[in-house]
Parts: sequence; C-alpha cells; structure tokens
Amino acid sequence: MPSTQSPPSADRQVGAEWTHQDGDRTTLTITVCDNCAARWFPPREACSTCASDAVHDIRSETEGRVYASSVVRIAPRGFQAPYVLTYVDISGVRLLAHSPGAEEAPAPGTPVRLTVAPIAGTGESVLTSYAVTPVDGGEATTGGTR
Repeated sequence: MPSTQSPPSADRQVGAEWTHQDGDRTTLTITVCDNCAARWFPPREACSTCASDAVHDIRSETEGRVYASSVVRIAPRGFQAPYVLTYVDISGVRLLAHSPGAEEAPAPGTPVRLTVAPIAGTGESVLTSYAVTPVDGGEATTGGTR
C-alpha cells in the first residue's frame, strides 16, 4: 500500500528539478532522443548517444526493478553508514538511488517504488533526494554486493 505520509521537510533536495510529486506518486524527468530513441537520466539538452539536440522530456513510471545494489559501510561526511545504494531500471533508464531504511541490499529484480526521503544530514540540516523503497512495503532481500 502506498505511503500517505507527506515528504520530509528538507534544507536541500538533490535532484529537486527532476523530481515530481503528486500525492504519494513520485516520478522523475527523463530525456528521450527523437533521433535515436536513447533515454537519459538526469535529463539533458542533447543526446549523449548521437549528439542530436532533438530531444524531449517525459515523466518516468513510479516503479522500477533493482538491477544491482550495495551496502555502503564507510560513509562520507554527513552520511550515516551503513546505507544502501541501488541501481534501478525504470522507464528505459538505469539510475542510482538511495534505499532509505534498508539494512540489506535488495536482490536484483526486486520491484521498487520511487519516493523522496532523507539521505543525509546533521543535527542542523537535512539532505533529501529521490529514493526507492520495496513495493508493498516488502522487506529487501540480500542479493547485492556487500
């Protein structure tokens, strides 16, 4: 069941210009090339495959599937280790997202839903970003690189 919680307040959101929220639905802006049909995230003004500037933006689906994931055990400043990073295939692109609340790396093929969540912070500020959570609140299963 989709979360009915409102997105967390944040001092800064990574990718805010590409992230769209409509109630509990989160989507991302994806660029599609009109010349070669390549797709890109984050969006861009020219195709990185054929260099055409004939591109247009679409909104992604709200759900995708895990390609690979990993538990990060040594974190940069501001991040609390361990945390999970997940490559997700969604709407013809592969993107890297945090998996907040996950303790283990989700297995390849696990269905996930886009959301917005805190990914780092200190006592004074919070950093949020687009993120993924298992569909239907299912627990992630070990399967990614450790």
